[in-house]
Amino acid sequence: MKPEKDNALQAIMKDLRRERRVRRAHFLPALLLAAVVVIGVLVSVEVRPDLLQQPAGQLVLQAALWVMCLLVLPAVGVGLLFPGRWTRVLLATSAILLAASASTGWPLAGLEHGGESGEDACMMLVLGTGVMLVLIGFLSGAFVERRGMASVFWVAAGLALVALNVVTWHCPASGMWHVLPGHLGGAVLLMAVAVVVGLLSRRKREGSEGSTR
Repeated sequence: MKPEKDNALQAIMKDLRRERRVRRAHFLPALLLAAVVVIGVLVSVEVRPDLLQQPAGQLVLQAALWVMCLLVLPAVGVGLLFPGRWTRVLLATSAILLAASASTGWPLAGLEHGGESGEDACMMLVLGTGVMLVLIGFLSGAFVERRGMASVFWVAAGLALVALNVVTWHCPASGMWHVLPGHLGGAVLLMAVAVVVGLLSRRKREGSEGSTR
């Protein structure tokens, strides 16, 4: 009886390793494409002239947000990382705080409550960058790699924060009435679009699987 259990366990572990290899094979090219999109957008629209003049702590936060949105959140969404419940809560909370601090500069820099023009252009940059990223996620199957519906939200959050960090590195405006609607507002809208695309792709996948049974 014991050898049979050992054989069954080995077979399960073999299947899990195979699934992880397949997911990694999908994830790495998508990550590379996303990085190309980010670099291409920043080159085409130009990086803000004061990027390296920001407080060192804010640059560290922005770098941490790049790691969070390009690697950690999508990896959880596609099933390459399996954090526990409280770790997931910590990751989600950290992502929100990182996004707010990296884009506004607070608490490392004082909040400016004024507004600058151009928030519409910044929102369009967020959405334009995000549409390309969502397309990459859709074509790579990132929204349907895991069975749980929560995976859609992890991937969508990662894509939205990538676009947010792009506009943060492009736009030097720091007034709250510019950043809130133009930067953060665009990221929230993009995440909603990404979630809808993810849910529709999952429904399509489930429908095609059901028709083949």
